[in-house]
Amino acid sequence: MKSRQLTGLRLLGLWLVFLALLLLPGTIMAQEAVTVRLDPVGESEVTGTAILTAAGDGTNAELHITGLAPGADARSTLHAGTCTMPSASFAALSDLKADTSGTATGTGSVLFRGTENVSLAIMADGEHIIAIQSGGQVVACGVIPGLTPASAPSTLPETGGATILLAAAIAGVLGLCALSGSLFLSQRSQPRHRF
Repeated sequence: MKSRQLTGLRLLGLWLVFLALLLLPGTIMAQEAVTVRLDPVGESEVTGTAILTAAGDGTNAELHITGLAPGADARSTLHAGTCTMPSASFAALSDLKADTSGTATGTGSVLFRGTENVSLAIMADGEHIIAIQSGGQVVACGVIPGLTPASAPSTLPETGGATILLAAAIAGVLGLCALSGSLFLSQRSQPRHRF
């Protein structure tokens, strides 16, 4: 009977450690995001930000734009290249409509050809841009920064980093406790020889 308990505790400990290691990379990947600063182009006074967040195989984009003409329509697109030399091909972000103060917000998936997901890792390399077009011309543009490796210090605000480490530490401690408990029980279940 004790042998079954011992085996069960060992398996429980191993499963807890395995589960913690399995979930940790997914949690980190789910939180990958970059913020793109959109600066005015030419005489435009349009500015804003685009927050790009990894979402499975694709990327979600959240745009906040100011300085548009009240009620103006605008289009946001992703291009390879630079703000002065963007590629002709593009991926669509969201269409925007300015309110009475010239502010527009939009969210949606980044889609190439209208249907194909674009991963954050592909576009966050410092060689892609987001352009805002209104009235037939580009009014704001920004370079998408590269993703920061997990081991390097980040220039982005940290979100949830302590929570991930705490969850991993708790799972590790629980696993070690289960393994230690099983070793303790195995020592107690061994017959003792007196000489």
